[in-house]
Amino acid sequence: MVKAFGNLSHTYVADGHHRTAAAYNVGVLRKERAEKAGVKVTGEEPFNYFMSILYPSTQLNILDYNRVLNTLNDLSE
Repeated sequence: MVKAFGNLSHTYVADGHHRTAAAYNVGVLRKERAEKAGVKVTGEEPFNYFMSILYPSTQLNILDYNRVLNTLNDLSE
């Protein structure tokens, strides 16, 4: 199944980029801890993966998300 991702020219994280980075960092930390404890790491451990979903661009519509301020609460621009 992982080989199917080789056919993708590129991917984008449209939402959840902070979660993606956090999941990666936790995986690195858990791998380092396992290796430090003398556990042989094979690459198949759960900490090497995190859940995600990919949609074809033909089935995805990314809309702007703009925040509107009604007041600056006495702050300057």
